[in-house]
Amino acid sequence: MIKVKAIYTRHFIALLTALAFLSPVALAAGALARNPRNNDGTVVVNKKTRDDAVHDAILACGTDCEIVTTFQGSCVAYAADHRANSTVYGYGQASDKDAAGERALDQCQSRGGSCTVMDSGCDGK
Repeated sequence: MIKVKAIYTRHFIALLTALAFLSPVALAAGALARNPRNNDGTVVVNKKTRDDAVHDAILACGTDCEIVTTFQGSCVAYAADHRANSTVYGYGQASDKDAAGERALDQCQSRGGSCTVMDSGCDGK
């Protein structure tokens, strides 16, 4: 009888562990896409897979865009300098949107830009 309980307990723990990995937060993915020609950027979050996030970020940003980063379970912000012909930008990743925005601005300004946070989002939150 004790062996049977131990087997069921191990199976139950294995099932709970598997379910934890299948939760929506674990499957969430985000991506940041940027257009190097005009410095526009788009952040997408809470997509089922990384590939879905990449696809949707390019779709939302435009065909001239490129993926800057992908992420899971965190926040990302995109800052850019939109003066004529500027390609200065920065992005930040953090556990909350404000901190991500500060990091994006710091990175952009350290590259010589007069920067503004253009987009941000939190994945799985």
